[in-house]
Amino acid sequence: MENNWPLNNNDGQGNNSLNPGNETGHLNWLNSLEEYDMDALMGADDHVNNDQDEDDEEHNLQGAESSSKRSGKRFTAEQILGLESLYQRCPHPDDSTRKDLAARIGLDARQIKFWFQNRRNKVKVKAVGDENKGIQQENAQLQVENMELQQKLLCGSCRDPNEKWHLLNENAKLKDTKRRAQDYLIKLIHVTKVPHSETLEHLESAALNLVPFTDDCSTDQDTLVSYTERALYEFVMLASKGEPMWLPATNGKILNDLEYKDHTFPGLLGPCPQGFVMEGTKGTTLVRGNAFDLVGLLSDVTRWSNMFPGIIQGVRASNIVSGGSFTSLDGLIQKMNVDLWVQAPRAPNRSLKFLRFSKRIENNQWAVVDVSMDGIRGIEPDGRRIGYMSCRLLPSGCLLQDMSNGLCKVTWIVHAEYDEASVPPLFRQFFQSGTALGASRWLASLQRRCEYMAIMHSSHSSGAAMSPLGRNSVLELSQRMMASFYTAVSKPVAPLDPSNIVNEWRGICNIGTNMFEATVRMVIWNYSTMGQPSTLVLSATTTVWLPGTPPQRIHEYLCDGQRRGEWDRFAYDGPVQELSSIVTCRQLPGNVVSVLHPNDVLHQMNSNMLILQEATSDLSCSLLVYSLIEKNMMRAVMDGGDNTTAFLLPSGFAILPDGYVSYAAAAGGASSSNVPNTSQNGSAGSLLTAAYQALLSSSADHAAWTMDDAGNRICHAISKILAAVGADIAIPA
Repeated sequence: MENNWPLNNNDGQGNNSLNPGNETGHLNWLNSLEEYDMDALMGADDHVNNDQDEDDEEHNLQGAESSSKRSGKRFTAEQILGLESLYQRCPHPDDSTRKDLAARIGLDARQIKFWFQNRRNKVKVKAVGDENKGIQQENAQLQVENMELQQKLLCGSCRDPNEKWHLLNENAKLKDTKRRAQDYLIKLIHVTKVPHSETLEHLESAALNLVPFTDDCSTDQDTLVSYTERALYEFVMLASKGEPMWLPATNGKILNDLEYKDHTFPGLLGPCPQGFVMEGTKGTTLVRGNAFDLVGLLSDVTRWSNMFPGIIQGVRASNIVSGGSFTSLDGLIQKMNVDLWVQAPRAPNRSLKFLRFSKRIENNQWAVVDVSMDGIRGIEPDGRRIGYMSCRLLPSGCLLQDMSNGLCKVTWIVHAEYDEASVPPLFRQFFQSGTALGASRWLASLQRRCEYMAIMHSSHSSGAAMSPLGRNSVLELSQRMMASFYTAVSKPVAPLDPSNIVNEWRGICNIGTNMFEATVRMVIWNYSTMGQPSTLVLSATTTVWLPGTPPQRIHEYLCDGQRRGEWDRFAYDGPVQELSSIVTCRQLPGNVVSVLHPNDVLHQMNSNMLILQEATSDLSCSLLVYSLIEKNMMRAVMDGGDNTTAFLLPSGFAILPDGYVSYAAAAGGASSSNVPNTSQNGSAGSLLTAAYQALLSSSADHAAWTMDDAGNRICHAISKILAAVGADIAIPA
């Protein structure tokens, strides 16, 4: 199947460009994607196309490319009668037959040739329409019967077990028949090569509830290519639009759902499933690098995961399914199975199965488009969901354009639909605003990590002198510390090893003269390093919502070394001294890897320990993560020594914006259902997660003491933070 879309837009001055936000600049480009000669396609009996190229007879769909170049000529009744008479006997006449007929009815052989092409097209389109009409009727009947059976099963009136199993069997057969009919419909649409005109839109409207990719069925190559190209078309449309498609928000733009539906109905994945809500965000920024290198990074799952460690939990599977190569990248289609996470233990993670399509639009411009291949298939009588995925990704991704001075303009779009019931009420605004996993999060992480990679190759550090080898060794050790912290805070409890133990510990936090009870999640897990026996580790985490308290205020307090002793019991109420530091992002303050030493010399324990700490901050997330490390080991790492044997047990804080400001700016402060409205007039709020980890003895008494100590440390730190930042309200998750 040929689908060579003209992904170029001429601005009328000889320049090809695709500038997101310039809606009118793309009108001609979007319209020209599917330009067909409909008179020739429908096979008008009394007209003929005189200016088509000498192509093969069966290549007529691409042959009539410019309606402005053809002239119409009405045939006489005798000529039409002669043409129809020959067509009934021979729909594919050879050259000599056409010449004989032309001589008899007063036309030339070229006119005869194209009349027959048009006549065959008319028959083909009519056959497709008739066949599709039958499939639509069958599909509608199956849906009605299926719904009736489901209602019978759910109503509870069927008490006869035999009758119930009979209905279940019939229901399964109907679902299978419906699925096969839908699969055949999609194949019919794409294989017949009917152009994407009003006729094709009508045919595809029969597949409103269709997601054609599931785990238990294969998809042919033509369908994959066509599906991803349609996703690309929709993505470029979204990237090109401004208002009213996109409404302004604090950290970018959010999608106007009504405007989107007006432009895309019935939509690539069909209507939003019942109980799901839409999240659509868009942002633009400049990053270091060029478009081709960034496409290569996004196509390499290992590098992609390492680039976004705070967002990507892991890639379960990835493989090339069609087109392109890792050399050219142009036209590459990959299948991805990915888990995403946020830094809060009670916030849900997101699992996605999607196709990634990389396409060069022009010399300095690329698009990387993701579109879900998850199936949402309904509910069984016992309430169990069939093939259920809590989230699906509509055409999303990034548009990359090379600029001057080694910079690349990146436009990022995240458009998802997810089950709102899977999100606890406290986090619903956080997700629906796009703050959790939206465009601003991806862009901020990309920008900060690009700066981080540039720092890795520089030679700047403050404090104690470090060689480039030593700097890289310290940064690698810090990356390992951060990865361990992400796992402790973000990894869901359910997939952990069955031998792990999960408990809840409750303690009291103070906010002014008031108190509230915090629930601390206690997870006991096995930790092992190379050549060392496994050790039991206790990971304690909890989250509180601070409406009206911006994340930056909390992050600045935590990074203040002079006040470290207020919340960190290891500092024994005193300040800490910075021995050395490496700035990891010069564009954003508060991004630094530091080696710290407590100033309190009265406690013998402190004299042999240092603190390795990394602070990161951007509009989407702020972190402060630290771990104690033996002094001689840290000195050796700073000198460029081996860091793989260093034992790390990170603790720290994750500070996330609560999402109310971003959403209020664009939607008048409306919020998701069941979310407490305490956002203090829409001002910035924070979701603060505190985490503490400690070694755990096998002794029951010592384990209980360690749990109490960890819980008390967390409650103590939260109370001190609330007092220092002047928080008036704190709501535990």
